[in-house]
Parts: sequence; structure tokens; C-alpha cells
Amino acid sequence: DGLDAMAAYFHERAKNHLGLMVTGGIAPSREGWVAPFAAKLTTREEMEAHRVVTDAVHSVRIPVIHDRFTDVPSRICLQILHAGRYAMHPFAVSASATKSPISPFKARALSTRQAKETIQDFVRTALLAKEAGYDGVEVMGSEGYLIHQFLVTHTNQRTDEFGGDFGNRMKFAVDIVRGIRQAAGKDFMIIFRLSMMD
Repeated sequence: DGLDAMAAYFHERAKNHLGLMVTGGIAPSREGWVAPFAAKLTTREEMEAHRVVTDAVHSVRIPVIHDRFTDVPSRICLQILHAGRYAMHPFAVSASATKSPISPFKARALSTRQAKETIQDFVRTALLAKEAGYDGVEVMGSEGYLIHQFLVTHTNQRTDEFGGDFGNRMKFAVDIVRGIRQAAGKDFMIIFRLSMMD
């Protein structure tokens, strides 16, 4: 099983004193898949299956020095990645109806309502990750994936609240992070991945 292999992979690295690790990209919806049947976290059944990973990582204690020498469990965050127009399937969506040079499928533009639903998909996946035992999430906001597609004018030709000036183009990303923080609480890590090239 893929999650058993993933658990073994991260457990081995935790044993070498890695205190914080991040998974590869996990989609928040079927539309967000990189390819058909790629990893996603959208259901309670999928959430339960992920516990093998978090249990494996948390079983390893990492030495730390704070006021005194002690140890803490190794930590792991789940990366939430929505492929957007990079998706290699016909359900691809993006900020605008554009085709990526790496996919044979033209992405469908998300309506305003669908963009808001996609924000909630990210929040739902973050909450499922928390329930599965992840210590936080990394929101993939770069490398040309969906959030990045909202940020840049090349792929965002929208005229609604998610398009136009940079403040509007940032709204999709900001609403995702705000939604996760509000739903998951202040003690849940949120990493926002942004490339310095952006």
C-alpha cells in the first residue's frame, strides 16, 4: 500500500533526527489531482488511512535543548497541492480557461462560486489532515500550480473579486490560509510555499 510505504519512508528519516518533514503533494479534490487516481485527502476513510503515516513519525523522539535537554516527537506536515491547469486529466480547472504546455487538457475556468468552493476544499483537507494526526499543512502556493495560477496575470484574466489588481489576485491564497487558520486553530502549523522567483 502506498501509505504504508510512505510511513516507512518518513519513519526512517525521523530516526535520523529530522524534526519536521513535509509530504509530497496531496490533492484537496478530484479536480486537483495531478493525474487520475493520484493521492487526495477528501474523505474520512482517506483520513483514517493516513494515520499509519503520522503514527510512524510520532513514534520517533527527537532530542532538543530548550531550557534543558529533552525529546519531542518528530513532526510531519501534509502538503496540499491542487494541480490546476497542470492536471493530466480532463477535470482540470484554473483561474481562467487556459492550457498548460505540459498537459494535453485545457483547464476550465472556475466560476466565482467554484473558486470559493475550492477554498473550502483546502480547508476541509487541512481539517482532515489535523484529524489524521498531521502537525500542520504546507499549502502549495508556487511552482505554477492552482494558487500560483490565481496570483499571476499570465493565467488569471478574471474580472471578479479574484482577478485584476494584485490584491484581488492574492485573495484566493489569503482566503485559503485564513480559512485554515480559523478552522484548525492557532496551534496547527500552516506553511505557505512560495518560490522566490514569484
